[in-house]
Amino acid sequence: MTAATLESIKTFPYRPVQGRRFLSVNLALVDLTEITEFAKELGFKPELVKIQGRSGTQVHALLWEGAISDTPADMDKKLDYLADRINTDAIRYATGAWTQAA
Repeated sequence: MTAATLESIKTFPYRPVQGRRFLSVNLALVDLTEITEFAKELGFKPELVKIQGRSGTQVHALLWEGAISDTPADMDKKLDYLADRINTDAIRYATGAWTQAA
């Protein structure tokens, strides 16, 4: 058996930076093939990322990341779809602090 390192993939903080949001799925809790299929059905292009938290590093499939204001209008519907099909403990939909209006 060969071990691989994940040094060349993006790392996200557990809590997004101010004004940002992301949707990801913990790959330790779901089948990679299944989540890739669901992601494509929802119009996402999954990307392998690391989520760095206090308890260690998790490997996730990043489904969406961007400014809070750019969140797709149908994101709640997409989250419901995922929640009906996979372990909800695997879903990470995180939002950083809102930015102040200019």
